[in-house]
Amino acid sequence: MSVNKKLASNALLSKTYDIKYAEFVNKVLKEAADSFKKEQKFLDDVLLNLYNIFGDAFERALELYEQGRITYIFPSESAGVPPHNDRHTARYLVQVRGLSGAIYMLFPDINYCLCASFRCQVLNDRSLFTCKHVLAVWLTAITKDKLSYQYITEEQFQSLLLFQVLDKEYVH
Repeated sequence: MSVNKKLASNALLSKTYDIKYAEFVNKVLKEAADSFKKEQKFLDDVLLNLYNIFGDAFERALELYEQGRITYIFPSESAGVPPHNDRHTARYLVQVRGLSGAIYMLFPDINYCLCASFRCQVLNDRSLFTCKHVLAVWLTAITKDKLSYQYITEEQFQSLLLFQVLDKEYVH
């Protein structure tokens, strides 16, 4: 088998493994969310499953969650005032204040973060499925607890979005 065919074969196997692993993780996350909705708490076996998948990243995510370091940022007609219509509540960003004090902006329901852990362990060596910031946001989205809200003007929101897009272009 030629080197090119071997590389192509390995790339195909890697992609298949990645897809199956992502499906498995998403299934476990969905089961955990369903369990929480039914029980109104995370059962011990659910927490253990999440820890077995995510390890220390899950512990640190719990710490971020427990400390209330997640803020949903919405555009509004005026800063500091909740929007008057549902058009604005459908769009939001999520801010996570890391344990070091660094601020990370995430897009809802997207497994991506600008932190070094995500870049190195998720994107580069694929040793993790996600980072503690994304997991903390997931926990908050499920529980709807320990969450802050911030309302900024449409112009501020657009600037924040633009900054996120430009910032991602310069991450290597």
